[in-house]
Amino acid sequence: MTRRINRRWMSGASLGIALLGYGVGMPAVAQVPSQEPFGGSSAAPSPPTPDPAAAYPADVPPAASREAVLEDRIRQLEATVNRLANQLDANPPGAGGGSSPAGVGAGGGSGSGPGPGAGARAGGGDVGSPATAATPSASGGPSAPGQSYPPNPPASARFNVPATLESRPGNVKFGPGFEIKSNDEEFIFQFHNLTQFEYRGYEQGGQNPVHDTFDFPRQWFMFSGRIGKPIGYFVSIANGFDGLSLLDAFIDFSWDPRLQLRAGRFKTPFTYEFFVEPVQGLLSPERSVFFNNFAQNRDLGVMAFGRLLDKKLDYAFGIFNGARNNLVDLNDAKSVSGFLNWKPFGDEEETLLENFNIGGSVFAGHQNNNPVPQTLRTAVATTGNPVAGVPFLGFNNNVRESGDMAFWDLHTAWFYRQLSVIGEWGSGYQDYALVSNLQARTHLPVQSFYVQAGYFLTGETASSVGIVKPLRPFDLRKGHFGLGALELTGRYAYMDIGREVFTNGLADANLWSNRLSLTDVGLNWHINQYLKMYLDWQHGDFGSPVQFAPGRSQTTSDMFLLRAQLFF
Repeated sequence: MTRRINRRWMSGASLGIALLGYGVGMPAVAQVPSQEPFGGSSAAPSPPTPDPAAAYPADVPPAASREAVLEDRIRQLEATVNRLANQLDANPPGAGGGSSPAGVGAGGGSGSGPGPGAGARAGGGDVGSPATAATPSASGGPSAPGQSYPPNPPASARFNVPATLESRPGNVKFGPGFEIKSNDEEFIFQFHNLTQFEYRGYEQGGQNPVHDTFDFPRQWFMFSGRIGKPIGYFVSIANGFDGLSLLDAFIDFSWDPRLQLRAGRFKTPFTYEFFVEPVQGLLSPERSVFFNNFAQNRDLGVMAFGRLLDKKLDYAFGIFNGARNNLVDLNDAKSVSGFLNWKPFGDEEETLLENFNIGGSVFAGHQNNNPVPQTLRTAVATTGNPVAGVPFLGFNNNVRESGDMAFWDLHTAWFYRQLSVIGEWGSGYQDYALVSNLQARTHLPVQSFYVQAGYFLTGETASSVGIVKPLRPFDLRKGHFGLGALELTGRYAYMDIGREVFTNGLADANLWSNRLSLTDVGLNWHINQYLKMYLDWQHGDFGSPVQFAPGRSQTTSDMFLLRAQLFF
């Protein structure tokens, strides 16, 4: 009698599941951390696209009536219920001497308490097998080596430590990147790749150490996701020119979009072009000369950030080591950085100023270390590589960053239809001293600005800087013909460093210049959403002749850059 009732209950439950399977719903878009909290969400997964064919069993033609499909599905579920009931008859509870069904408890169900499988069942996840239930999560999974010796006794639901493995059903998809996501969207793992391969050639030949070269300015492997919806993570490994290093490693705590926390190594909130614009979406191949030589770049610290006032105001403030693009602090003092961006007309859709941005940022601290970078260059980020960027000022070997430093930046960005316009003014100072007298400090001022623009010749529109999805991706097949997206770009940048750099003995005026301007003109070809080509000419004018090889100087520099970029 009891077994017949159980069978009826299971059949009824199966019918309910079948009916629910035809309900209409759209799961929420899963959000995972990205390098740019307020930039293009290139790393965020897109909403799943419903598959119309998924509503019909494989053996039922699409034209069949809904009732016929439902009846067939119920028959299949009833057969499954009967098969499970027969298995239950053959393996009654307690057959293994324990209280859990056969095959669920660890070690064949010989224990007297609820095995790990019981805990998994109560949590709503996949029960798994004895191997997955007993294997501790710290070991790296069944049959996989771990960093530590496996625990003895094995993990068990009788104890909370060590934890038993969870086994949650999920799904895999591509776009952008590869994503594995649990069905309840609590757990996400994503992999992204950025490959940049380029050729840099110079009109002025015979330079040293700069040379015409093929190189990989960036090869990044990025892993991101979340461990529960409020907690996200991001880790990236980078090869830049000729060095392999940890680029990003941070954890996000995101209970409320108005106030979120980030801890680890990540992009610091200084300058719009760095904090908001992803490197794979830049208009010009490299960022401005001010950022490359005086900005904070990545650093270790903690940061609070969020979006306020109906999502019109973005803010971020943090405390950091203060060592530019480094992995450890070089002194005891810490630095602070802050960023604000306001979109006053963000809710006025289809208007001229809908995507108008204005704001500013600061970076300040106290330094006591060798100059970073030691040599300032035209088109290489921070330390970079001496082969790939023309030097225009090199600090003497007996110079240290010693004392206070503070930089500030004002920005505006406007995006309207096919047009993008971005401008920033950066200013500030850095204290330097000679190692022979660290108390005699030079207060060195810096002034800089740039204006850049981009325009799509093929009709694509922009609301920010990021990955471009062409209206007609490049394709030569009949019926799919497209040329991709073509974008004209240009930028003018200027920087002036105080004359004190020469008069106080920080650098040699006979070899270097404290002023320069850079003009970039380029064409970006977005072949599809994942593949992009840069063609850029950069012309540099120096305020005084700079050494480009032993015994040789130049007042201008011309670089031609062709870059292929793959990002997914």
